[in-house]
Amino acid sequence: MAKNPPKKASKTPTSSVIAATPETLTAFIDEVTKYARGEAAFKCYRGQRNASWRNIPGLYRPYLEKLEENEKRAVRDLISVHPNEFAADTTMFDRLVRMQHFGLPTRLLDVSLNPLVALYFATDPGQKEEASDGVVTAFAIPKEREKYYDSDSVSCIANLANMTKMEKDHIIGIRADRLKGSTRKSEIKQANEDEVYLRLHQFIRSEKPYFLPIIDPIDLFKPYYVHTKMSNRRILAQSGGFIIHGLTPRLKIKYSHVIEETRFIIPKDAKGDMREALELLGINESNLFPELDRAAKRIEAKYTGC
Repeated sequence: MAKNPPKKASKTPTSSVIAATPETLTAFIDEVTKYARGEAAFKCYRGQRNASWRNIPGLYRPYLEKLEENEKRAVRDLISVHPNEFAADTTMFDRLVRMQHFGLPTRLLDVSLNPLVALYFATDPGQKEEASDGVVTAFAIPKEREKYYDSDSVSCIANLANMTKMEKDHIIGIRADRLKGSTRKSEIKQANEDEVYLRLHQFIRSEKPYFLPIIDPIDLFKPYYVHTKMSNRRILAQSGGFIIHGLTPRLKIKYSHVIEETRFIIPKDAKGDMREALELLGINESNLFPELDRAAKRIEAKYTGC
């Protein structure tokens, strides 16, 4: 493997290369170390048990199309049923993190700063009938795509969850119908005078009273890595973070500073040995999922075999 993985010239939202197919934990560590030394950008990792799966947030998975269409209602449904759980959350991003934690698919993509945590998920064997190669994807995040939990950019995208499908489609239409030859300044001014943008401003100002209502329309389509607050035990245990996605990441919109993806394919026949090696190093379910309910189920299984 080259020290500096080749970069694609494309300016699509992400570009991807396959770096290696390690068959042992040692080989994986060697390959990821070479990659990490060769890439200057900030890095995070995601593991999936099936290498054919796309790196998209749960909300945008094809079989959850109805949920995507009703994102606003789903958010309110969960908060209305468990208001006390969200009482301490001051921003929409905070609420999305909590919803993701409780299993509601959102526009957040889970990642980890620890490639061994990602490898644990990539070595999940799944059901025997669906055995497949796993994958660890390394994301190289440009500085322009790296934000903190209190960033204005993060607030803009997180609060898209407060918009109806019709309103989000309207925002997409504004971007698609912009006049050719119009300046960026005139496009931004025209968009932010639109009533749907004014509504989005209201949601953002409810958590940031001094927010200046000047949203660049293209920013609502970009993914950002978010340094989150280490506010729950699972995020701490998994060295977790999130890539937040804006409107329809499937849409082909060109912009600069793309997130580069480098993939490490984990052969299905190597998963068992690699998972066993990870367990010996303390990368296991008990440490990665420290919640009481998960611990109780593990103890039950230990004594019942179920």
